[in-house]
Amino acid sequence: MSMKHLNCSANTLRHADLPTRITAAAQAGFTGIGLRVSDYLGTDLPDGRIRDLLDQHGLRVLELEHNWDWALGPDPVEEAMFRLADRIGVRHLNLPMFQAHPLTDLVEPFGALCDRAAEHGVLVGFEFLPYSHVRTLGEVWEVVAAADRRNGGITLDLWHWFRSGATPADLDGIPASVITTVQLCDVLPEPGPDLTEEARHRRLLPGRGAGDTLAVLGALRDRGVTAPMSAEVFSDELDARPARDAARFAFDAATDVLDRAAFPAPPWTINLEEGR
Repeated sequence: MSMKHLNCSANTLRHADLPTRITAAAQAGFTGIGLRVSDYLGTDLPDGRIRDLLDQHGLRVLELEHNWDWALGPDPVEEAMFRLADRIGVRHLNLPMFQAHPLTDLVEPFGALCDRAAEHGVLVGFEFLPYSHVRTLGEVWEVVAAADRRNGGITLDLWHWFRSGATPADLDGIPASVITTVQLCDVLPEPGPDLTEEARHRRLLPGRGAGDTLAVLGALRDRGVTAPMSAEVFSDELDARPARDAARFAFDAATDVLDRAAFPAPPWTINLEEGR
């Protein structure tokens, strides 16, 4: 088994407070965590203490999430988002689009957001969700390609891949370097009547469901994708477990499926790497 540099996404331990999340993720074997902006704004820990906790446990923040209508321009929460990047460090932002805009109207604002993020050394991954307004890999690539920013790419979540009906052929023409990150999780054999509800409450551990995870990882591997890997499992069942157990289950399942796919989980850096 090769060394895995795995990230524990924000929603895998979504109900744990920040110190508990950091400790549980590190003890399970993760080398990074994801945060929602609300996790950062909702803690009473000062920035220096957060950074000290991360350093103490050998963790870094891979991804930061905030769902807002970025097509309208800068959001007030951006100040906090980039403050975290400047003081604590982060690699990339994950962003979907939940408001109705023509794809062509997203190109300029996506590029502008990438430009603002670049001022802080941060990447941006646009995430397609089958229940959002950018539903497929092809649609998100249309925006990312047209914006043509060096720090702009695609967040590829396997739950969304499976439920959107994506196939490995959909990767054709997309450069490997455009895949900003891959989020590992799995799906039930049949989709539920409400995809939003299913996505937020009933995901399965990576490689433990009906999705052909090995085929997807094989396609990414064969195309030279070396993006950071995360375990993102929105699951009421996992939520009911102690944080340390939930983190261990997610890490073990992700490690197992990556090993079976012969897919390395490579190391990655954040914008403040020189200080870590």
